[in-house]
Amino acid sequence: MRRAEEYVSRDMDPLSGRMWGHVYVLGAPDVIELGKALYLKFMDKTMLDFTVYPSVLRMENELVGMVSSLLHGDDEVVGNFTYGGTESIILAMKAARERFERSSSGTPEIVLPATAHPAFRKAAEYLGMRVVTVKVDGQFRADLEDVKGKLGGNTVALIASAPNYPFGTVDDVQAMAELALDRGVWFHVDACVGGFLLPFLRELGEDVPPFDFSLEGVSSVSADLHKYGYAPRGASIVLFRNAELREGTVFAASKWPGYPVVNTAVLSTRSAGTLAASWGILIYLGREGYRELAKRVLDARRRMETGLRNLGYKVLGEPKSGILAFTSDERDLAALPREMRKLNWFVQYQPGSREMGFPKSIHLTVAPGHDVLVDQFLKDLSSVSLTVEEEIRLPEGDLVRALGIEEGKLPEDFTVINRLMHEAPPDLVEEVLKTAVNRYLFKPPSSGP
Repeated sequence: MRRAEEYVSRDMDPLSGRMWGHVYVLGAPDVIELGKALYLKFMDKTMLDFTVYPSVLRMENELVGMVSSLLHGDDEVVGNFTYGGTESIILAMKAARERFERSSSGTPEIVLPATAHPAFRKAAEYLGMRVVTVKVDGQFRADLEDVKGKLGGNTVALIASAPNYPFGTVDDVQAMAELALDRGVWFHVDACVGGFLLPFLRELGEDVPPFDFSLEGVSSVSADLHKYGYAPRGASIVLFRNAELREGTVFAASKWPGYPVVNTAVLSTRSAGTLAASWGILIYLGREGYRELAKRVLDARRRMETGLRNLGYKVLGEPKSGILAFTSDERDLAALPREMRKLNWFVQYQPGSREMGFPKSIHLTVAPGHDVLVDQFLKDLSSVSLTVEEEIRLPEGDLVRALGIEEGKLPEDFTVINRLMHEAPPDLVEEVLKTAVNRYLFKPPSSGP
């Protein structure tokens, strides 16, 4: 335990309010404590075999029902609990591929906007599918004309984001649903970020167009409980319009001497802790509790947008949830995370891509507890003076080591890496990242722990 305390002392505290990314359940200590208690109560119960613990099956069904109701599902909608948005997305894409392969023999394709989460690309890589990328418009939403041109006979699924992660903007889900329905294409809405926030922002009077099962063309939806559902990691839900569409996700095996194995998720053995915590938190908060937390997120996001513009930054697109991104032509954004870290803030740099036409930006995920910290953040941001670095100086020698990446250790300064990622072709960036992770970062220490 002492060693663990020593290790964690070097990390930022996710509940400090100083992190503007990867943290959602902030400013709600009662929710955190309830989640911990339920997690511990069910931590040792497995979701591997649903015949062993009836309480686990009951909780999952009740949880799916609550989420379905929130997202305008009818009595036909079914779904399952997963350990994260990526798992939910993989399951949805597998179901879509199975449906496609029953009537087609071509190379299956996923059509998605360039802003869609990389989990879809991972799903395509795992499932042997091809990705067809759609351009986005000036508001970073899927270009509908390009969508029409990219759909074809090998299309397995069309993807929309509600919202996308980089900019917090929402695709025109209604128009895409109508197009998918007309073409007979599976349409998946990735609401991993917005599923437990957008409905309550709408109740607060925000302009939130329909994005869920209220639209006839929507086949499946993913929504993360461990984001604005405020549950512990990992917890997500994938919903299908009916049981027939879900068929491709259910795995069963009896061709061995052991007990019959039936899985409704990619993972088999899973602690029921996060399921129980998610179930309890949804019941505890109810619509009123979620609406109140959404109000705090909305207030903090609006004040942040105004403050950023007053400081001369440009907010990208029209943020619709708790995410926003900002950019600047006058400041060196690649160095901004380093300078803000000196002031004990975490912000996430998004390199964009010169080749793809995306600007460099800083991503902010706004949590309820940020409502009392916006002013201090903006004050500190205004004190950081950053001039644009006109020339990128490449380090000499072994590129990975020269960038400060050592065996099992992250570099202390990511500034040069940040600049390179914007300028380099995406394919090269991916290869360098794979090499760094495979050969340097994830490697047991030679001297032992």
